Amino acid sequence: MAGQKIPVNLTRSKITPTAIYVPHYLLYNSQYLEEQELKLSYNNRSLQYNDGFFDTLIYTQNRVRFLFDHLDRMKKAIQALNLNYPEVLKNAEKFSDAIRLLIQKNNIAAEAIRVKVNIWRKAGGLFTPESNEAEVLISVQAQNSFSPSIKLAGFYADLPNRFTPFSFFKGPYALHYVQASIAKKRSGFDEIVLLDEKKNISECLASNIFWIKNNQLFTPALETGCIAGIMRLNILRAAQMLRIEVQEGFFSQSDLLAADFIFTSNVTALRPVLSIYDQQFAPQHSLLPQLEKLVFA
Repeated sequence: MAGQKIPVNLTRSKITPTAIYVPHYLLYNSQYLEEQELKLSYNNRSLQYNDGFFDTLIYTQNRVRFLFDHLDRMKKAIQALNLNYPEVLKNAEKFSDAIRLLIQKNNIAAEAIRVKVNIWRKAGGLFTPESNEAEVLISVQAQNSFSPSIKLAGFYADLPNRFTPFSFFKGPYALHYVQASIAKKRSGFDEIVLLDEKKNISECLASNIFWIKNNQLFTPALETGCIAGIMRLNILRAAQMLRIEVQEGFFSQSDLLAADFIFTSNVTALRPVLSIYDQQFAPQHSLLPQLEKLVFA
């Protein structure tokens, strides 16, 4: 009707924001897939029999750090597991390009990017596999920040490290690392030192361990069951170049506690250990920056 006032609702309507979907891409058997597109069978042999391994790489400054050392360790692991060599690893340049494209697809612009390569045997069979073909899954994510030093560490002997034809790489026997990690968290440690069956020093949770005594460098032998770490390898090379005397062997807890300086090593960093229980150690040593300069060159 003419002249009739129409009521106006001035109350603001509530608009529920819509979450923006950001896909996360994986590289599975040379195919780039969104994470939700990845479908693994219930009879996946990595799940059923732990029939595989993984390797962790760092991508920084537009390259994979220690690329050829990683490829060599993965090749040896593949041989140890009687797998056929996967196509994606056969050419170092193409492997690097595949990782670079995966990083670009995920729009990761971090200074350091963590690359995880999972390799397992193709599905089929029970304990006796039907195939030696390998499947490969590669994922990337920004490297988390970490403390430059380790304030407090302790020892872990409940599940000792054992030297086997498979102990040099990561994967088949990871359960004791999980249990050691639980013990570390429960005890309030920042790091935990794993021992072998004879109570010798072996390694840390996700890193190798080194120490300096009277300007000599010490590290456990691979025969203690420790991982053949890529950074460990490069520290030993750097020590040789610097003409630092190195002792690889079997060492007791008291040997470690008598050190002047202790540090851990993995592909991300070299980190000083400031204390094991109530035993204090020097926070720095003149040899450490010399080693860092060579391994991170």
